[in-house]
Amino acid sequence: MTEARRASRSEELLFERERQGVRTLTIVRGLFVLIVVATVWIVGVSVFEKIATTAIAALVLVAIGGSLFLLARRTAVGTVGLAGCVIDIAVLSTLPVIWYLSVGASDVQPAYMLKTQITVVTLGIVALNAVAIRPLYPLVVAAGGICVHVALLVYVLQEPRTIVSSDFVDSAMGPALSLELVLVSMLIIAVTGAAMGYLTLIARRTVAQSVRLEVANAQFGRYFSPGVVSRISSEADTLLGVGGRTQEVAVMFCDIRDFTTITEKLPPSDVVEFLSQYHKRMVEVIFGFDGTIDKFIGDAIMVTFGTPDPSDDDAERSVRAGLAMNIALAKLNADRERRSLAKIRHGIGIHFGPVIAGNIGTEDRLEYTVIGDTVNVASRIEDACKSVGETILISDAVKKRLPPDIQVRPLPEQRVKGRQAPVQIYAVKEHANSD
Repeated sequence: MTEARRASRSEELLFERERQGVRTLTIVRGLFVLIVVATVWIVGVSVFEKIATTAIAALVLVAIGGSLFLLARRTAVGTVGLAGCVIDIAVLSTLPVIWYLSVGASDVQPAYMLKTQITVVTLGIVALNAVAIRPLYPLVVAAGGICVHVALLVYVLQEPRTIVSSDFVDSAMGPALSLELVLVSMLIIAVTGAAMGYLTLIARRTVAQSVRLEVANAQFGRYFSPGVVSRISSEADTLLGVGGRTQEVAVMFCDIRDFTTITEKLPPSDVVEFLSQYHKRMVEVIFGFDGTIDKFIGDAIMVTFGTPDPSDDDAERSVRAGLAMNIALAKLNADRERRSLAKIRHGIGIHFGPVIAGNIGTEDRLEYTVIGDTVNVASRIEDACKSVGETILISDAVKKRLPPDIQVRPLPEQRVKGRQAPVQIYAVKEHANSD
């Protein structure tokens, strides 16, 4: 996966996280509106308050329904998020007026609008907007909440009936308005908005890092077993870059015998299914021995043992994997026989030696692979399976690294294309322990 493709995939996953966040925020906003309406109908002091609140709530719920529809279609996520902020600010600007009118505007000081629970509601909505992991949303709502307070303050101060007092008892318990308390409320809203914006920024960065790791793990999952992926996740940036290193590994080639004959009369869909069944069984075994899938070459599989990190038992694990692959193939053939399908045979060739392992290619097209003479020799050994009639062939370099319980039988030396000296090969006995 190239840098551009990884970035695109990361952006796609981050977009999905944001979409889910906005969706959650929108649903919670709807629940909040319903709770407000229910509360007003229970404790509201006037019919006007109940009807006005219900009418506004109905309009908000219609907007929320439209937002959820757009989110379901994965469109206009940013617009829906900002529209939600506008809805929140509109609700904040309307609630104090409704509360004021409901208690009898002609008999109550206008300062009542700033002495309601508007500040507490504003703080709750600011915090709620952090759910969408967009720092902009809590900042916008906090700014809107401050503007609502300023607008109310301007209106209240213009009213001749307004009494301004710094006395706490008069402002808190009486009809007077304390400018200090209003300014403190706005300051608290500003600080809360900034704090929520900062915390949301940190959360977004954490989510973005998690997304990058998820993308890296998905890419590694194409090559490595789950156990290997968990060990190398922390080195994702290094392993995803261009370059390689020289190391010794065991290279295995596995190829289906008479593949053309088996599949020549099958429709393409059946050929794909045939290969998928075979590859699935083989890959499960390979991953069980911490092998790395280098590539699929038609019906053949190229596997390495010792990438990205070499071990002392790479050669041994490669042979045990080959024996286990034969057992898996026998089970697959038993299933195919019950369905009157052709038997599958394959050949496995293994060599051990130095390779260059890493991401080979250009920034536009990278492939994690191994290259070198060891790869060529392993491929030629696999080819020799056809002529000598054996299922698993290994080189002398592999044989020297095997424990006594894996028994082998020497075969005549084989000429390998590209090499002057012949290669000594061995056939692995099928009854050897593959655990």
